[in-house]
Amino acid sequence: MTDDHADSVDQPTAATSSRRDLLAQLAYQPSRPHLLIGGLFLVLGLLITIVILRPSGGVEEYRSARTEDLIRILDDLDDRQARLEAESARLATLERDLLAGSTAEAIAEARRQLDALRVMTGVAPVSGPGVLVTIVDTEGQVDAGLLLDAVQELRDAGAEAIQVGQTRVVVDTWFADSEQGVLVDGAPVGDRVEIRAIGDPDTLAAAMSIPGGIAESTRTRGAEFSATTTPDLTISVTVPVTES
Repeated sequence: MTDDHADSVDQPTAATSSRRDLLAQLAYQPSRPHLLIGGLFLVLGLLITIVILRPSGGVEEYRSARTEDLIRILDDLDDRQARLEAESARLATLERDLLAGSTAEAIAEARRQLDALRVMTGVAPVSGPGVLVTIVDTEGQVDAGLLLDAVQELRDAGAEAIQVGQTRVVVDTWFADSEQGVLVDGAPVGDRVEIRAIGDPDTLAAAMSIPGGIAESTRTRGAEFSATTTPDLTISVTVPVTES
């Protein structure tokens, strides 16, 4: 009778253990590549949201613009929207592939996003088509605000990487006026400033020449301005990686 009682206790215990094992096998356990992809998607989504929600400047400067200038501005906005829509479609397709369980594609996308983040954070050199902007300011009339505006215009136009003088521009780069002239991260840029931007050359050049934009503002202050498109531009300056 004691043995029968022991059997009756062991049978429910074994059944419970089997159900737990089955539930553990069915439970979704994300692998490390999927967690990495999820984090990268979150960062990319935040960046796209910032670009979309970033407030634009006033409309007063466009009221006196010529019809052809307004058409060019609208074309530039259409190009930006098309790029965002294409990226959104690519990410949607990638999401379906990842949900289907393709680990190889997940790893490849993780590496691609890692390379993009390395460029964005300035820890890797980058080459490609872009525009070389040159500002010659012998009278000292160009200030930090104008150079910062130039960087913002290039970013809005889709620049992947920017270098001002000998400084790689990243999220914490700062501009200031001093007795030495304009400082970028504490380094004086001098009276001849070169700005390198990697991205679509025509779009970047158009962003510099819109009515009331950087080219016009620079020349109004008596400085020289030029923007040269090139199919092969290199930004070799990098931000040093420091251990936390």
